[in-house]
Amino acid sequence: MVLGFMRRYLWFFKWFLVIVVASFIWFYIPALTGSGIDRGTPGEVLAKVGGLPITVGEYQKTYQRQRQFYERIYQGRLDPAALRRLGLEEQTFDSLVLERVTLLEAKRLGLSVPDEALAKTIASSPEFQENGRFLGGEEIRRTLDLKGVSVEEFEGALRGSLLREKLEALVTDGVGVTDKEVEREFRRRNEQIKAEYVLVDAARFRPQVAVDDEQVKARFEAKRESYRFPERRVVSYILLDGEALRPQVTVTERDLGLYYQDHRDEFKQEEETCAHHILIKVKSSPGAKEGHSDAEAKKIAETVRDRLTAGEEFEALAKKMSEDPGSASTGGDLGCFPRGRMVPAFDSAVFQMEAGQTSDLVKTPFGYHIIRVTSRKEETVLPLIQVKDRVRQILTSQRVEALASQKAEAIAGTLARGKSLEVAAREQALTVQKSIPLARGETPDPLASPSLSARVFEMKVGDIEKEGFSLPRGAAFIALAEVQPSRLPELKEVEAKVKADLIEEKALDKAGLQAAEIKAKAAGVGLEKAAAAAGLVRKETPSLTGRGMPLGDLGSGAALDDVAFALPEKTLSDPVRVAAGYAVVRVLEKKTFDPAAFAEQRASLEESLRQDKRNQLFQDYMGQARQRFPLERRGEAFKRVVLGQGG
Repeated sequence: MVLGFMRRYLWFFKWFLVIVVASFIWFYIPALTGSGIDRGTPGEVLAKVGGLPITVGEYQKTYQRQRQFYERIYQGRLDPAALRRLGLEEQTFDSLVLERVTLLEAKRLGLSVPDEALAKTIASSPEFQENGRFLGGEEIRRTLDLKGVSVEEFEGALRGSLLREKLEALVTDGVGVTDKEVEREFRRRNEQIKAEYVLVDAARFRPQVAVDDEQVKARFEAKRESYRFPERRVVSYILLDGEALRPQVTVTERDLGLYYQDHRDEFKQEEETCAHHILIKVKSSPGAKEGHSDAEAKKIAETVRDRLTAGEEFEALAKKMSEDPGSASTGGDLGCFPRGRMVPAFDSAVFQMEAGQTSDLVKTPFGYHIIRVTSRKEETVLPLIQVKDRVRQILTSQRVEALASQKAEAIAGTLARGKSLEVAAREQALTVQKSIPLARGETPDPLASPSLSARVFEMKVGDIEKEGFSLPRGAAFIALAEVQPSRLPELKEVEAKVKADLIEEKALDKAGLQAAEIKAKAAGVGLEKAAAAAGLVRKETPSLTGRGMPLGDLGSGAALDDVAFALPEKTLSDPVRVAAGYAVVRVLEKKTFDPAAFAEQRASLEESLRQDKRNQLFQDYMGQARQRFPLERRGEAFKRVVLGQGG
């Protein structure tokens, strides 16, 4: 077994780091919530995908690691309401669903990762070696235990990752990239122009355009289909609005004090060190343009250290000698930072130093550093008086969330007993509201939920959705009240839009004509004078601009790029359609296609494009694969754990 392989070799520590990051940050999309984590027993089934269970324990463990990860990043500044607004609870669940789909699809296609392949992968990975030597198996087991990861979890995560790679390779290995695609991408990334231009904005002509009823009617009859109303649906809904519930909860001074005492760790200010440094870079590879050989860099750094010892001022020397572009100009100032912010060797050195102390040479992957600690800030816990508002916000949000969950559970229970939306609302002192007519894909406030919008178009009139939908403002329970079929409109229903479209069309025509006049006049007097004669201003792009980037205030777009980048230098374009109207453009300077640079970058560009195509293909494939395996949510468990309702 692989465990035996672990005992024999010594480099699992680094693989542990890779797997923890890969499987719990990349493979399992992070989720944050203050309500779903402590509900249910670990073995309870949350859902099944094609018969494979997702347990509460698995969801909780994935969630908890990510919550801790984000709380470290935000240093406790994410309260429960903020966590819920991120909407990551269902993303975590969705990632676990995707993992099951991967396993099922791989099995369907006969793919597997035997123990021998697992061991071979580990053995052949340079990341698992340190100075050519292996770490001990017991050290690995101890580290796994400290991180709360079992050997089985460790092996499972690695096996799942390799299985996904196998499936992705099977699906995408035939993806290719054409020569034209590679050249197009090179041009997009590298070609640049500096241009002068005159914009003729159609808005200046709109007040001058007059249209009569006959013209409006003629346009409507000619283009009536383009004004077709799509199918729309009206829903009745109960809205659990967090802000509306907020006045119903109270937080006392005693509550604030108790929370503070029980959660003092949330209000810690980490130990910090403030430091300056001087960096002498080491080449990242023999052919790298930046840096020095290791021996040369070390010799320069030793010379700098000697000059400091002789009494030269640190900041002045940093400005002259440091090769860190981010800090050299400020005398090597790195500001203040907590443990773990810098690379390990730097971090270890700086947190062993006292204020005013200067280090010997410190080697990191960047090169040789000389560090001076300017001050230290010890770890402290902020007093309650400083965090009272924050605590009040946390408690208020928690209680609003709890109240909303109670009401949501009660509403769901009433609907499950076959009662109407009106009865459920009345029991909770709420009201049933009617939405505006919704077109497919629309998510208007307050019903801003793609899943709700999609469900509306699966329902029949009279259907009641017994499960609530999470919303940015809380949650909603819905019933389909009305279906308005797609239809062609009468003129009176769209007359204002038809008239506006006709005015815009005529204004654009006028803008195009004036742009053509400016071009003709510019041939004799220059673009600036031609523009001034029309009451307009000639402008220039402030610098070289690449494909796909805004060309001054002309905006961006494929049509504009095609014209501008095809123009020879000093040549005026014909009027070109842009977002606001029409423009006349002249290229002043051009960074053209460089065959030598293209040849140098071709391989990497081709690989980058191929990987993009593979990613998109695999994403589309997995979307189709999901349809093959039914997803069965266990209603009560799913509401408690993922939606945070009840319990």
